[in-house]
Amino acid sequence: MRKKVITLTALFMLFAAGTLQAQQLPDPHFEDWSAEFNKDKQLKDWHGSNVSQIGLKFTFMFQEAGRTGYCAYVQDKEVGALGITAVGPGYFSLGTPWQYMNGLSVKSATAGTYGGIKWQHRPDTMTVWIKRLGPATDQEDFHLLYYSWTGTAEGASYKNKVGKCTEVAKINEESDIRIATDGNECSTVTAGKQVAEGWYRARAKYDKWTKIKVPIYYKSNNTPTMCNVIFSAGNYPAFRANDGLYDGNCLYVDDVELIYASTIQKLLIGGVEWKGFNPNTSAVQTYKLPENAKEIPAITAIRGAGSLKNIKGETAKFAGRKLEGKEISIIPGTINGAPTIIAVEAEDGSSSHVYKIKFVK
Repeated sequence: MRKKVITLTALFMLFAAGTLQAQQLPDPHFEDWSAEFNKDKQLKDWHGSNVSQIGLKFTFMFQEAGRTGYCAYVQDKEVGALGITAVGPGYFSLGTPWQYMNGLSVKSATAGTYGGIKWQHRPDTMTVWIKRLGPATDQEDFHLLYYSWTGTAEGASYKNKVGKCTEVAKINEESDIRIATDGNECSTVTAGKQVAEGWYRARAKYDKWTKIKVPIYYKSNNTPTMCNVIFSAGNYPAFRANDGLYDGNCLYVDDVELIYASTIQKLLIGGVEWKGFNPNTSAVQTYKLPENAKEIPAITAIRGAGSLKNIKGETAKFAGRKLEGKEISIIPGTINGAPTIIAVEAEDGSSSHVYKIKFVK
C-alpha cells in the first residue's frame, strides 16, 4: 500500500509540473478602459455593440463603478436618424459586434457577433457578478454566454428585422458556430465545429450584485482553438437584429471567472455508465462484477454532459468530454483486492481529486 501512495504522490507532482497557467479571460475584472468610441471610454480587450451608421455613432457600452473597481454597463436603447429608429441590443463581447443595413431599408437590418480570441482551454463553469435593471426585466431575457470551437465558420446571409434573409458575408459568426442552440436560419456555408457552450438566460431583475454560475457543456473531446464570450442586457443573441428588445433594460457585469474542476461527472465501466458512482467522495466505493469476470473492465471518466433549451424551445444535448492525458491517471487494482486508484487534476492545477474503486465478485 505504501508503494501506491508514493506512486500517487509522484503522479500529482508530475501533474503540477506540466499544468498550464493563466487560463482566464483577458481583463476579467474590466479595469482597462484605455480604448475609446465616440469620445466615450471603452474596454481595451472587450467590444461593445456600439453602432456607427450613416455617419452617426451611438455608444452602448460604458464604464461604471463596479463590485470591485470598475465594471462594464450595457443597455438596450432606441437609436436612429432620418426618421429611421429602432431599439438596439446592449451587449459586449470578446468578439466583434456588427450591424448591417442595405441602404436605408430598415427591414434589411441584421446584426450579430463574429470572431473571438485564440483559446486552447476547457473550463467547466463560468461565474460572473451582475446587476440587471430596467423597465421590462420580466419581458426580456438577459444572456451570459461562453462558447468555443475549432475550424473556420463561414456565413453568407442572416435573418433580418422582418424575418427574411439579408446577404452579408461573415467569418466565425456566432450563429454559424452555435448550430444547435442559436443556429443561422439563412445561409451557413461552412459551420464551425463547436466544442463547448455555457449559456445562462433569464427574465429577472437583480438590483444588487449577484453571482451567477454558468455550467459549461461539451459537444466533443476536441481541444478548442477559439472561444468567445457575450454578456447581453436583452434578447441577443437569442433574437436576430432588433427583435424583442426593450429600451432601458440594462446589465452591469463584473469579475468574470472560469472554474476548472477535478471531479468526475460520469464514470463508465466497460462502456456503461455506473449509476451508483458518487463523484463527491474520496472514500472507497465498491463495484460488483459478474462472477465470471477475469479482469477489471475499461474505465472512462466523463465531464461536461448536459442539455440546453435552444431559441425554439427544443433540447440541445451535449454528450460531455472524456478526461484524458495529464488530467487523469488510473492505477489498476485487483479483483477482490486492492482498489483501483483514479487521480484527476483540474486543467489549471487549482484542485485535484482521488477516487478509489474496489472491484469485487
